[in-house]
Amino acid sequence: MTVKGGAACAECARLEREREAARRVGDWSRVTDCVVLLRRHPQHGGKPVVRP
Repeated sequence: MTVKGGAACAECARLEREREAARRVGDWSRVTDCVVLLRRHPQHGGKPVVRP
């Protein structure tokens, strides 16, 4: 995950890795948790977070 026009956020990257690991093993509850945490994560310096 990258901040629009900037560097990656370590917390966003951690949550995305965790979400993908949970998806690989079929832990859909944890996938959902990670998605919610990513959405709740503060925007970075007022810039919207770009999510693929």
